[in-house]
This record gives sequence, structure tokens and C-alpha cells, in this order.
Amino acid sequence: MEQIKTNDLIMTLATLEDLFDLEDIEKECDAYFAFDPPCASEHNRSIKECLTMGDIIPGIEDENYHRENYFFYCIWQKNTLIGFLSYYLEYKQKDAAYLSVLYIKETYRKRGIGVEILEALSSKLKTAQYKKLHTHCSLRNATALCFWVKNGFDTIVDVECDGNLFLENFGGLELMKVIS
Repeated sequence: MEQIKTNDLIMTLATLEDLFDLEDIEKECDAYFAFDPPCASEHNRSIKECLTMGDIIPGIEDENYHRENYFFYCIWQKNTLIGFLSYYLEYKQKDAAYLSVLYIKETYRKRGIGVEILEALSSKLKTAQYKKLHTHCSLRNATALCFWVKNGFDTIVDVECDGNLFLENFGGLELMKVIS
């Protein structure tokens, strides 16, 4: 089984056997992001759908999507599932990837785990000849915006906003990092 390893973490490709624990983390994730209305173009899929059929990137036409380019990982610290991540290869061009989800349980945050994950993923992608890594962040999530910028996602590729950022309107940024 394909794994991504760091000093303290192991990321394994998720399977349906992980579904119950992943859905438990997803509940925390949903509560955490309740402050943000969903994006109109977003294709929100359940974790089960992501594991069985993948997930479609917002703005990418279905005929351009290839299931074999989608990866969903469980993030383990020791023997405890602490989060998950998913990404796509060949995002809009052959040498770009898109990190669609990185979620770490709240009790494990502010310990450098996110940085460790991004370094390991960037290294894996660089070895595979990818040069860019994209992600998306809500304009309402200042903590996440600071995290992404501090970790090299310092190029704004796209701004998505339903008018002014009123409570009922979504706003987000597509950010990009050059993998070096």
C-alpha cells in the first residue's frame, strides 16, 4: 500500500474500512466550517463518495477528470487517525497538483503537523516532476490563510466571491505554491 511517511506521521491511502473513523472527523470538520456558506460551484461529496468514485474539482469539467489522478489519505500519528487529506494530479496542466482537503483534528493543531504534511507532500510531488501545488481557502478563515501563506502558497490564482462578503455570501481564494 502506498504511504507517505514523515518523522511522526504515516499517511495511508484511505479505504472503506477507514470510513467510520473518517466520518467522525468529518463531523468535526463540518462544525468547524459552519461559519462559511458553501460555494455555488462546489461539488461537495461525502467521504464515502470520495473513497469510491473520487471527487470533482470545482470548475473542472467532468470529461477532464480522471479517477486515477485522485488520492485520499488518512493521516496517522502513532496508531491514531488525526486527519485526512486529498489531492489531484494534473490540475489544469500536467505539472500541477491540487490539494483539495487538508484537515487535522482540532486537538492536534498548532504542533507543526500541517507543515510536516505539506513538506512531505511537496517532496513526493517534486519527485514525480510536479512544479505547482494549488489549494483553496475561504476568505473568512484568517487562520488558514495565514497558514497557507506561511507555507509558500503566496500566489493568488483566482478570487471567488458572491459579491460583498456578507454572511450569506461565499468568498474564497485559489492559492498556488511553486514546489522547489
